[in-house]
Parts: sequence; structure tokens; C-alpha cells
Amino acid sequence: MMDYRRIAHILILLFLVVGVMIPGVGHAQAEIDITPQDPSYTFGDYINFNASILFTGVIDEVLLFVQIDGDTDIQVHPVSVDSQGNLSFELNVKESPLRAFSDVEYWYQVNFEHGETYTSPRYSFYYGDNRFQWNLLEGPPFRIHWYAGDVSHGEEVLNVALEGLSSSQKYLDVFFPETVDIYVYDAPQAIQDALPDAEQNWIAGHADPDQGVILVSLPPGAERHLEMERQIPHELMHIALYYTDAHAYSNLPTWFNEGLASLAELYPNPEYQALIESAYDAGELFPLASLCTTFPNDSQDAILAYAQSASFTQFLYDQYGNPGFNRLLAAYASGMSCERGIEEALGSDLVNLEGSWRRENFADQAWMKTYEEFLPWIILLLVVLVGPLILVLAVIRNRSARMEL
Repeated sequence: MMDYRRIAHILILLFLVVGVMIPGVGHAQAEIDITPQDPSYTFGDYINFNASILFTGVIDEVLLFVQIDGDTDIQVHPVSVDSQGNLSFELNVKESPLRAFSDVEYWYQVNFEHGETYTSPRYSFYYGDNRFQWNLLEGPPFRIHWYAGDVSHGEEVLNVALEGLSSSQKYLDVFFPETVDIYVYDAPQAIQDALPDAEQNWIAGHADPDQGVILVSLPPGAERHLEMERQIPHELMHIALYYTDAHAYSNLPTWFNEGLASLAELYPNPEYQALIESAYDAGELFPLASLCTTFPNDSQDAILAYAQSASFTQFLYDQYGNPGFNRLLAAYASGMSCERGIEEALGSDLVNLEGSWRRENFADQAWMKTYEEFLPWIILLLVVLVGPLILVLAVIRNRSARMEL
């Protein structure tokens, strides 16, 4: 006959063992419920997170986790709970920046007094710049957003974006995502407020390649269209490089990344050539190796770094063309260093190529500089030689005169 009492004891023991081994099983976690409210925010200042919680047991702490969709970084903040079970937290965006125009995920973790924990489902909201009433114009793959000006302004931006797409594909075999959002601000300060974590306060354009988002500042005036032709293709190249190969993008030398973006511009910066020539004369050009990982934060140094990168990248393109650039991208995608990628893809090293670039760009200046350096010595030599020569000529002339007498 079956011993039902023994079977019952075995089943109870199994239930207890399973309850210990499987996370989430326990009295405290079984009787908890969190109901979040949609977060509210003032763009660039703060985000309010609120929720209500029903629970049994004694709560030790509640934590709020915040993460941009696709990012690996997670912010963790302690949350206060009042006697009515209301959770609230105000996130200071200036102290804990979040990228604009991105999906933000958040969730709660409740830690109970005796060690049990409960993790809520993930929730999300869209963090956009709600300071403005954005217009929208779509022309695949682009969605143009702007708030200042009529529809003709949006059309102008769209047409430049389409031209920039073609320009990007000239130098490298690149691809684009199905959708690229371009947000157009009408002042540099407005875009700076949208980039609270940017280290350079002189930035006029910005791209978040993994989000497929571009921000540009196009102040009204005579220069607006030229700025449009510079900024939009530049940022588009960053999007294209990332979308073509994210692994390569994360390993690209900064001079190559920014140099390619500068080459894609429909209206290159006309001051770049004069800037690098002046720096060459002053002996202030950066070694290209120093621009492999980052650019200077100082605005003047950064502009020089952009100018050098654009000029050197153009030199490489003239020498190796589209096939050489594709080999470079493949080399960096494999994880090679700045210098090693050059050697593998182009069969030369960075120092030699930089020397060739300098000779090609500054040969006339080098000759003129040498001439200017030696001019005082040339004058002195002439003085030294001309003096005796004049004396000799005078002596010969006097002798000739005497012979005639």
C-alpha cells in the first residue's frame, strides 16, 4: 500500500528546495506590485520618475535603473518611498546626462530587509527636445525636423542631405540605415543645450551614429546654406561609417574618421589650407600619430586638427583611391592599431606618408623659408664679393686710362 504521508512529506521538501533555488520565489516577492507613471521632464534640466508600490514585508531600499536603449552604461539612483507607498525621484540631467532624441529604459529594484529582492519589468519613454514645436518632412532615408522657418527650409535641408549621401559614397563603400533623423536648430547655443555632456562648447553639429540621429545648427543669414552643405554631409559620413561597420567605427583613428567626414562636405572649410600653411610656418603642425585617438578640446587646436586630418586624408585618397580606403576600413575593423592599419592596408607607415604629405603640400613654402633664412647671408656674401670686385674694376679702369695717356 502506498504511504501517502511519506509522499506528501517528499513533495513539501521538494517545494521548499525549489523555492530556495529559484530566484523570485518567496513571500516578499510574491506580494509586490509597482505601477509606474509616465515620466515628465523639462528638457536639459530634470526628469521626474514616479510610481506607486503595493507590498508586504519591510523594504530596505528601492533603486531606479536608467539606461539609453542600446547603451551599455546604466545609471543607478536610490529612490525615496513615502508612507503611502509612493516612489519618487528627480533626475538632474545636467549632472547625469542623457542623450537627446533617444528611447530611455528604466526599471526598479526593491531590496527587502531579509535579503529578498524584486526587479520590476522594464519601462520606456522617448526623451526628445520638447522646448520646440518641431515640423517634419520625410524623404527616405531622411526625416527632417525643424522649428524655425517654413516648409522651404525643410526642403532645402532634405536636398542637401540627399547630396551629402552621394558625396559620402564617393570615397568609401558605405551604407546607410533605413531612417536618419536630422534635427535643425537655429542657433549654436540651442544645440549646445541639447548636448549637456559635450566637452567642446564650440560644436556646431553632432551625430549619434548608433541612434541614426544628426543635430545641426543653422543660424539664419547669408551663410546658412553654406553651413548646411558643410555640417550635414560631415555628420552623415559618421552615420554611414558606423552603419557600414560598427566594429571598424569604434577603432577608427580620429584623424581618419574626421578626415573622411570633412572630405564628404559639399562646401569644405575655405580656411583650412591657410590654417595649416600658417601652422607649418610656425612649426606648430600636429604629428599625425598624436591625432590617432582624440582631438584637442581647445577650439583653435581642434580646428587645426580638423584641417590637418582633411588635408592628409585627401592626400591618401589621391594616392590610393577608394580601394585603399576600403582596405583601411577592413584593417581597422579587424582591430588593428592606428599605425598597423596603415601598414597593412597601404603598404607604408604613418611617418613616411606624413612626410610625403608635408613635402607635397609645403615644398614651395619650404623653399621660400630656406631662401628667407639664407637671404641675410646671401646679402653679406654679395657685399663681401662685390666690394673687392668693384676695387678690381676700378684698378683696371685706372690702368686703362693711364695707358691711353
